[in-house]
Amino acid sequence: MACRSERIAFGGPNDPVASVGITLSFPGYISDAFLSVGEKDTVRAQAYTGGWPSFLRYDSSNDPRRFTYSSSNPAVASVNADGVVDTHGPGATSLFARVDGITSPALLLTVSPHAASLVAEPESVMVAAGDKFTISVKALGMSGESLDGVVFNAGVDTTYWAVTSVPDEGSWKLKTPTVLHFLARTSGRVRILLTTPGERLESRFTASVPITVSAP
Repeated sequence: MACRSERIAFGGPNDPVASVGITLSFPGYISDAFLSVGEKDTVRAQAYTGGWPSFLRYDSSNDPRRFTYSSSNPAVASVNADGVVDTHGPGATSLFARVDGITSPALLLTVSPHAASLVAEPESVMVAAGDKFTISVKALGMSGESLDGVVFNAGVDTTYWAVTSVPDEGSWKLKTPTVLHFLARTSGRVRILLTTPGERLESRFTASVPITVSAP
């Protein structure tokens, strides 16, 4: 019986581009990104061949003008020919990179007003298990004015007993000013953490509210 051998075809680094990925310069943000008005950042785009193995064909870190960039809402943020993102106003926009006829998935960029601090009131809470309580959250500008539309997330500090529920409104992409509603579950202590998701550590703001829950 004759044996037939089959040759396995492998991809090569010069194969056509099959996919394009896009992030901002800060790692860890794959599908969403957050900046404040006036901040700049740089798009990181990479183009890959198809098949297996997949090869990196182009990288904007080495050749930014190989790609073309676009923003669905230039009034919120625009991207120049070198991939530099300029933020202009609060809102949301989708950023794209394109090369050799292939367009990346959308990178959703949310731009918040430029805040100086995040404030929670009251500064601490004492409550009995089973009771509901609220925390008001606002962002302040450089002159101490309250800012509308600053994005933040809320959660329970997991280093303590989880004695409260997450806010009824959900815990992600909340906007200032707002009032969060909680339920005290069991006796103990916990902290509610409120954090803006800025790309840069120096542009993030956090407010912490200690909660003491007594037995009913």
